[in-house]
Amino acid sequence: MNYDIIFYISKKTAYSERALTKALSQIRFQKQRVASSTTPTELGKKVTESLRRCPLTVIIGGLSSIDDDNLSTVLSRVLSNSSLTLKNLRKLTAPSGHSGYIIRYQNQILLALPDSPEDIREMLSPALLEFIKEKCAAC
Repeated sequence: MNYDIIFYISKKTAYSERALTKALSQIRFQKQRVASSTTPTELGKKVTESLRRCPLTVIIGGLSSIDDDNLSTVLSRVLSNSSLTLKNLRKLTAPSGHSGYIIRYQNQILLALPDSPEDIREMLSPALLEFIKEKCAAC
């Protein structure tokens, strides 16, 4: 299965991409495209494009931003204007205290991760990888 990566206000792109690719290769996911975005509007367009092509879209970065472009704030706005509910959302927490999110709707998954390779490795546990594989298998 394929997935896309979208870097959003991210700094450690190469290291984070390597950690993500290594983890997802364990469940036979292959990277299709890599893009970047610096605004919520641009991010929305790239996520929409990705979800049309892939069962899994991964956003890396933007979670530690302190302004209105913070990915948590952007995701909150999206959820409040959609049919998604909190049952579709799960917060991920790394031992460092950094957060990420997994949002599932039908057979699509949007994964939001911090731009830290260490946190990505910690968050993508075998159980979470199996969940992703199972939920995307219906595609």
